[in-house]
Amino acid sequence: MTPTAPPEGIFLKDLYDPRRRISREYFGVFAILLAVMPIIIFFGVPTVLHFFAARRGPNRGLVFGSRPIDLAPEVYPYAFALYAYVVVVVCINRMRATGRSLAWLLVPGYNVYLLLRAPDR
Repeated sequence: MTPTAPPEGIFLKDLYDPRRRISREYFGVFAILLAVMPIIIFFGVPTVLHFFAARRGPNRGLVFGSRPIDLAPEVYPYAFALYAYVVVVVCINRMRATGRSLAWLLVPGYNVYLLLRAPDR
């Protein structure tokens, strides 16, 4: 039985399933997404929490007994852990598409070349 070629395109599954492959053609989109994600996390979480506080009024902005913005320190570690997981999975998927060992991700400089420029196999 001939193995099927990986599907072309960008899928949500590429962000959480480390058994997929991301071709060089689509890796640029993932790189932009990964560059913007920390900005969204850093500014988005407090903005959303502040929005919920403002909707409830000045004295009624309590979520679980505290102001929503006070929950940011509890939310950030989980948000950045999720971000780190997505970064690792996307890099693993790209290395799988190049046909090289994941150990090359540990070589500074060469790993960036492989992620951005190495041809698919």
